[in-house]
Amino acid sequence: MLTPNGVRRYHALSEQEPAQSQPSAAITVTVFAKLLGLALLKFATLDPWGMGIEMEAGRPGWYDALNGLPGLIGSSLCESYELARLLDMLLVMLAQAPKTVELPAELAGLLKEVQTILSGPLAADDFGYWNAVATAREAYRAQTLHGFAGALTPLDSAGLEPVLRAFRAKVQAGLDRAVALNAGIPPTYIAYTVTEYTQLDATDAQGRSRVRPLAFEPHILPLFLEGPVHALKVAPDAVRARAIHARVRASDLFDRKLGMYKVNASLAQESQELGRCRAFTPGWLENESIWMHMAYKYLLELLRAGLYAEFFTDLRQGLTPFLDPAIYGRSPLENSSFIVSSAHPDESLHGAGFVARLSGATAEFLSMWTTIMAGPQPFVLQGNQLHLAFKPVLPGWLFREDGTITFKFLGQCEVTYHNPERHDTFAEDTAISRVVLHLPSGDKEIPGPVIPAPYAEQVRAGQIPAISVYFG
Repeated sequence: MLTPNGVRRYHALSEQEPAQSQPSAAITVTVFAKLLGLALLKFATLDPWGMGIEMEAGRPGWYDALNGLPGLIGSSLCESYELARLLDMLLVMLAQAPKTVELPAELAGLLKEVQTILSGPLAADDFGYWNAVATAREAYRAQTLHGFAGALTPLDSAGLEPVLRAFRAKVQAGLDRAVALNAGIPPTYIAYTVTEYTQLDATDAQGRSRVRPLAFEPHILPLFLEGPVHALKVAPDAVRARAIHARVRASDLFDRKLGMYKVNASLAQESQELGRCRAFTPGWLENESIWMHMAYKYLLELLRAGLYAEFFTDLRQGLTPFLDPAIYGRSPLENSSFIVSSAHPDESLHGAGFVARLSGATAEFLSMWTTIMAGPQPFVLQGNQLHLAFKPVLPGWLFREDGTITFKFLGQCEVTYHNPERHDTFAEDTAISRVVLHLPSGDKEIPGPVIPAPYAEQVRAGQIPAISVYFG
């Protein structure tokens, strides 16, 4: 609709439930089919430049303080990165899928139409492609307003692979385009300006004219930490992940005084229409503070990407157990919703934590802890038998002076690592030489790092009270 500030997208959702003449049919499909449908609908909601996923439902996503962005024809790169992950997973699953996959007929029709548009001449025309796919998507929604009719369409699994690869290439091209427009740093949010439009006869309840857009121009918002977090998840290797991290650390997202990562860079030049984030003083709450939930997500992705040196450097500055309680203002064993960043005008508040949290960052902390202490996937199947192999990611400085560190595995088994030289356990020349299982009937020594069956099952069942793991 046309406003004094330009074209906006308000009230995109109908608040009225349409009358339903009869119940929709129940359909049973595979998990693969459901995920394929999700990927298709997300893919069909790419923004006009093919970079982010539209906020057409009126909500901005995790960073809900951007509650005005959907009205600014906003889109999110976070969902695009997650769509890339989903497509990668579907391609892996496809190798084990049956010869045919059944989709609801309506979804199969949308898939065929989107595939045709993507492979046709409109693929090279940003607006033409977006308009055609949006039209197909809206037709699908009208068709399924009361649910699916019940018919299933079988699709050849082999024929799905080129389609998914084409989807993946389109998503990657959009992500690369967005990064190039943002000086090499993965952006998070985009607002679109309608530069050309046709005014329609219809108006909304407030008398504002409705328009049909003909051209869009993107405005990439200032940096948010959320985008790099999702970008790290799909970084193909540690080299690419390290490049992302280096750019983030050199950007305004990094608080050099505190050594922590802010949830966003300055929004001072952005419109108040953006949302309530613009109402907060910089450095406070949802505007340029250290939002611990997202800061911990970033640390976790550094760990998962294998950037161990970088992770432990940031860990000692950004994890609450390492903070000075006199500055933090609360127990270092307690998380906060946010820490006041150095962007705040009151320097006496810099580094102080506010609003105790029992959720949010806690999940990321536990994920970091389990990966550091036991490895990303301690249990594995080999020859259809369960094996257990600890692969801790521990720096030498975390060990006691006697070279040991102990933790509780699965809440019941006490595991002690013995590392007399206090080497980094993730160093290439550091390896586990033997494992001793402290069984109720006596000790059992196993050479090498792998605990085979049946002992792995016994550990998982809580039947082995303690394990000693020796490095060197």
